[in-house]
Amino acid sequence: MEMNIGNKIRELRKKKGITQEQLASALGITSQAVSKWEMSTGYPDIAMLPVIAGYFGVSMDTLFNYDADKLEENIMNVLYNSRGGKPFEVAEKILLEGIADYPSGHILKRELLEWYAGQIRAYNRTDLIEKALELGKQICEECEDSFIYLGVMGDMADIYITTGRYEEGKKLIESMPYRYHLDIYDRMRCTSMFLNDKDGLHETREWKRWAHQELHMVCESEGFSFFAVGDYENALWSFEEAADLIERFWQRPIPDEYALLQGPYVPEGLARLAAAGCLYKLGRLEECDAMMDRAYHLIRDCYNDALWEKCKEQRMKEYRWVYHKVGLDEYKPCI
Repeated sequence: MEMNIGNKIRELRKKKGITQEQLASALGITSQAVSKWEMSTGYPDIAMLPVIAGYFGVSMDTLFNYDADKLEENIMNVLYNSRGGKPFEVAEKILLEGIADYPSGHILKRELLEWYAGQIRAYNRTDLIEKALELGKQICEECEDSFIYLGVMGDMADIYITTGRYEEGKKLIESMPYRYHLDIYDRMRCTSMFLNDKDGLHETREWKRWAHQELHMVCESEGFSFFAVGDYENALWSFEEAADLIERFWQRPIPDEYALLQGPYVPEGLARLAAAGCLYKLGRLEECDAMMDRAYHLIRDCYNDALWEKCKEQRMKEYRWVYHKVGLDEYKPCI
């Protein structure tokens, strides 16, 4: 990010109706120095900055053209620009450049850490492990936003456990505080609960989206926990609840802005596949076959042929992971 203090000095000088020579005389410097500032070929000494601000009667924030709202907007623009299905290398470059421009943009650092964690988990990118963990520690030291640093701790725990450092991941998780969402009074919840219906509708729909998604995830996690201890009946209930939540959410038209973050079909398909594993373990093979077929088509049929070719590798990687986790490869080879 270019320093724009020279542009601001020129703007303030012209607004005051004085020449470079007059400004230089008032500050006790040469007119050549002022010219260099305004052309951005040189910058004022740090000790001179309060003097310049005082001369023009502005704050230091104004002198540096600091605008908190604009800063946040710029950071979010970088974040959104890094998304949209971009390859990892492209997204990483965008985020690293954004972090260099906006060092206080912890949300950009968190986004980059999520990318690193995903690459480590999906592609065994061991070259990213230490880079990711160092980034995570840096964010936790700098950031006071509990949503960001707790998310970062979760990503770090995931990296530890994925890479065989289970006890380190467990220790990190055990150090995290509990956060019950209903106990957090944030803008979304307060708008929904306290403002009138019209003003609260948007945030209420946002809250519903997050609540649905989180309930789906916890049902799925419960299912895998039941499955791991051999309670296949309860695991089946949990996986079917997870899938039914997604299906129910999409029974009426949903505007794109309120869509589930994971989309509808892949999460439902994976939950149905996990349910098929339970049916296999329970010896209900005919139902298992039907559920496996339904699960695959939920995932495959939501893409046209061209888009499927682009995302097939990732989608099938997710599919095979669940297929193996619930023991279906004992029954039939994975497609």
